[in-house]
Formats: sequence, C-alpha cells, structure tokens
Amino acid sequence: MDDSMAEPPPPPPPPPPPPQLSDLIQSLEQATLMAKQLPSTTNPTHLHQIHTSLHHAHHHLSTFLSSSLHLVAPENSLSSANGGEPMQVGDDDEAEEETSKCTIEKVEEKMRECFIKNKRPKRPLSPSAAAFVEEKRLSDDGFVGRVKDYDPHAMRMRALDLVYQFHG
Repeated sequence: MDDSMAEPPPPPPPPPPPPQLSDLIQSLEQATLMAKQLPSTTNPTHLHQIHTSLHHAHHHLSTFLSSSLHLVAPENSLSSANGGEPMQVGDDDEAEEETSKCTIEKVEEKMRECFIKNKRPKRPLSPSAAAFVEEKRLSDDGFVGRVKDYDPHAMRMRALDLVYQFHG
C-alpha cells in the first residue's frame, strides 16, 4: 500500500434528524390545553404536569427551529459570499472615510444653524428688580452701593420678586 496517498477524511456525521412535524404539533396542542388549565388549578402536582408539558413543547419547538436553521446556514455563510474566494480587506476604507466625512460635515452644518431655546419664556423683570439692575449698572462696584444703602425690607421684596418671577 502506498502511504503517500492519504484517504480523504470521513464526512461529518449528519445532524440529528429533526423531530417529526406531527410530534411537534401534538406537543404544542397539549401544551396549549394545559396552559388553559393554569389559572384554575392550585394543585402542585397538576402545576408540575403543566410545567412539564410546556417545557416539553418548548424543547420540541427549539429543536425543530434549530434543525431548520442549520439547513439554511450554509447559504449565508462567509465562505459562500464570494463563491469561495477569500474576503478582500481594505478596498472600501477610502469610500467609508469619504462617506463619514460627508456625514460629519452635514451634521456640523446643521448644528451651526441650530440653537437651544428655553423651555418656557422668562417673565419680564419686576419694577423693583429692574431698578436694582439699573442701579448696579450705574455704580462702579455693585457691593459698595448695596452696603451703604442696605435696606432689609427692600432685600426681602427683591427676593420675593425673584420667587414670583420664576415660581409664580
């Protein structure tokens, strides 16, 4: 016998046969009937039977779906995407970079046009608050004028004006 000629590896074992469709339908029907009894029973053994039936139907359905997905998988695999040729890397980098730059420029342009508005408009200043702002603007240092003319009643009124302005 010639050792240079190696035998091809044996084919992979076929996937386990899917459960019969009739078995799946029967287990789903039984699970449906058992699930309808769920609200009316309190017996722990009966609840266990319902759970077992639902679990059995879930298992049948999972194996059926997984076996049907295995049949479709080779068509969508990476090796069949280009007819057996390896994937080409790096050809689309320039196009992707240009597309991303264009997208970034569009977003930046729209952001320049966009400005944030207040959720609700502010109320106009009360007369005492407007007078205070004007007095502060006219004096060189805002603290000097206030310390000299400190009036606790006026301060309280200004504080109330602010409260009413924002919470009134």
